Amino acid sequence: MTAWEVKDSLSQLTGWEKSEEDSILTLCKTCLKEIEAMLKPDADPTDIRIAAVAAALAYYKLSLKRSFCENEEEITSFKAGDVSITQTRADISRLADKAEAHYRKSLEAILPLCRDNGFAFENILIKVKI
Repeated sequence: MTAWEVKDSLSQLTGWEKSEEDSILTLCKTCLKEIEAMLKPDADPTDIRIAAVAAALAYYKLSLKRSFCENEEEITSFKAGDVSITQTRADISRLADKAEAHYRKSLEAILPLCRDNGFAFENILIKVKI
């Protein structure tokens, strides 16, 4: 799996400006490394679900970044005749929530490929001293 494949998957979820190309690719590389760190050693590195999860994570992080943007120019608003469209910070925050839900759902698909980082207590004996 490559960052370019993650970027291709991300392009199906959202768009970006041409000036953001380098930072988007860097984000995809970082997200791919995060997902690869969760995988079992014997997991198939070419599994397309890995790119999909990395893209979902990149989409979530990009949505968070956009929702925290302090620049008022980042708020979308335009008018064409009688039609007016405005995207507020609340809309962008809801988009980040949806991106997080998409990431969690995508992550569920690769759980069989991931290492189990959980723990459990088994066969616990309790001695009661009187």
